[in-house]
Amino acid sequence: MLLKFVRLSIVSFAVMTVGVCSRAVCHAEVAEPVAAEAVEDGGDSQAGHDLDAATHESADHDADAGHDADAGHDAEAGHDADADHSDTHTPPILQFDIGSAVINIGIFLGVLAILSKFVWPPVLGGLKAREDKIHSDLEGAEQANAEARSLLSEYQTKLDEASGQVQAMLAEARRDAEANSQRILAEAKAEADHNRERAVADIETAKKVALTELAGQTSQIAVNVAKQVVGRELQESDHADLIRQSLDRLPSNN
Repeated sequence: MLLKFVRLSIVSFAVMTVGVCSRAVCHAEVAEPVAAEAVEDGGDSQAGHDLDAATHESADHDADAGHDADAGHDAEAGHDADADHSDTHTPPILQFDIGSAVINIGIFLGVLAILSKFVWPPVLGGLKAREDKIHSDLEGAEQANAEARSLLSEYQTKLDEASGQVQAMLAEARRDAEANSQRILAEAKAEADHNRERAVADIETAKKVALTELAGQTSQIAVNVAKQVVGRELQESDHADLIRQSLDRLPSNN
């Protein structure tokens, strides 16, 4: 796009240059006949002036007056003739000259050849190199942008993976904590139940031992009391009956 614009600008400059040159040539060609006519008019005026001088010397005052009138008339006639000549003269811009056209075409082709040989190649080469560099820089920028986007996507993926791993670790830690708490509670409950059962068993054992000792002491006391009351020793069967009766009188464990 830039190269096309430069080419159009150079062609426009060449056309303008050729136009200026052609105008200069046309003005020069038109100026030559105008100058020749001016010289001829000047010669005619000089001849008329010499003739008027000779007539002035040979004529009297009246003739001088008539000569002045004639001279004024001739001057007016010459002025009218010049005016008519200027009116009938064609403007230079509307004239067409084959020679001028050929010269203009030759100048245009010469300028075009010079521009094509010496001006356009380095200018277009520099512009082409600059355009290639701009395209290369744009491609490099696009590639760097694509690489940056790819790296950003990779980093985002890694961040997402790390966030997922952290969430998984936190969830696992929560599960482990809950499992440990449940395990600790279960162990504590089991140990408490075991201690309670053992305490109950110990209490039952101590109770049985106490009852057994109490029963022995009671039977002994009962035997002694019976000996004192009855005045005789009880037989073994009597002793057993008393023990059984004493145990039946004790309050039940249930």
